[in-house]
Amino acid sequence: MALKTYLTSTEIQRMIDAAPCLRDKVIIMFLADCGCRVTELISVKVSDIDFEKEVVLIPHLKVGISKRCPGCGRTAGSRQRFCSRCGIDISAVMVEGTEERKRIISIGTETLKVCQEYIARRKNKTERLIPITRQAVGYRIRELAERAGLGGEIMINPETGKKHYVHSHSFRDALCVDWLSTPPEGYTEDESRKALQRHLGHKRFETTARYQKITVDKVQKISNVIRSKRFKKKEVPKPLLSPTTGLP
Repeated sequence: MALKTYLTSTEIQRMIDAAPCLRDKVIIMFLADCGCRVTELISVKVSDIDFEKEVVLIPHLKVGISKRCPGCGRTAGSRQRFCSRCGIDISAVMVEGTEERKRIISIGTETLKVCQEYIARRKNKTERLIPITRQAVGYRIRELAERAGLGGEIMINPETGKKHYVHSHSFRDALCVDWLSTPPEGYTEDESRKALQRHLGHKRFETTARYQKITVDKVQKISNVIRSKRFKKKEVPKPLLSPTTGLP
């Protein structure tokens, strides 16, 4: 089986086509189109979607944002291992606190059409667009991947070598790969990166930069070009012919 590091647009479309109901189709289309987190998806309300302007208000609730040094009381980041003031090891300290912020991002016309149809047909008239749990969304994604021929641990993390099933973050990865590999015409690469940072809801560009990875396909193409230059057969130059006799 081929090693996969991210989903292609064709594979995502196969999952959309495999959806047995409108709700499941909305889940895949929304995640693939907006690149939002699954916790953001299940928090979106119908009133958060502006169908006319084609934008959606994405709520972002982040839990466990900081920790406090037991030695001096200084606040540190959730991933910080040592206190910047007294230097003691705080890697085992429990993180705490919450941070809530929102962002407005664009959403595609086709995704909105399916959302409207789903909202009109569903019997449960709840405020939430997808009124199920995070775990239930994960279960639906795995089943749809199976239906689309993408079952099993087919995804591989090139940094750790670990394999995993298709999950909600796979669509966020796919969006980032496409976004960063093909800057839109008329915009600089820097503008495209900053737009992605805002779209994903990252406070720092360093977080967005983690997605700026050269794909395996691109690495292979570049290495093949270099390989052809290094190992191509060198043609032996033919001896020059005499202009008078036609002999060497």
